[in-house]
Amino acid sequence: MRAGGVFIGEPDAESGIATLIEALEICPVARVEVIGELSGPRLEARLRRAAYVVMPALSCEGVPTAVVAAFAHGVPVIASRLAPLLELVEPGRNGFLFEAGSPRDLARRLAWAEAFPEKMRQMGECARADYQARFIANWSYPTLFGERRRSARI
Repeated sequence: MRAGGVFIGEPDAESGIATLIEALEICPVARVEVIGELSGPRLEARLRRAAYVVMPALSCEGVPTAVVAAFAHGVPVIASRLAPLLELVEPGRNGFLFEAGSPRDLARRLAWAEAFPEKMRQMGECARADYQARFIANWSYPTLFGERRRSARI
């Protein structure tokens, strides 16, 4: 069984760490470990043990690598409802979204994640499938290429 959640990133003003800390005060059953920027084997080892990744960002540009890494390891993401994350996180399927800067909304999502670990595991399976469909070149390129070839024959 996987451990609790993990917050990956530097605890700066834009990370939403204050939102996370307040949410953990509201929901003391949530087990979220705050860790700094990790990469390579250290990140992989931590993600293998995580039940979910928390992304309480207040702003976001581009695709956060922590989300892609989490999905690659079959870990669902609980993230702020921000434009780039809306494209990746499908609530109830591969994670949850909450209002950016709302510790109460984040606390509700954390409480649910802790109460239903099996459902979170299933969301992790969906996250892994999404990663394979969106980010694996060997799978995506032939699929897309095949679709183009079929449409060209029509």
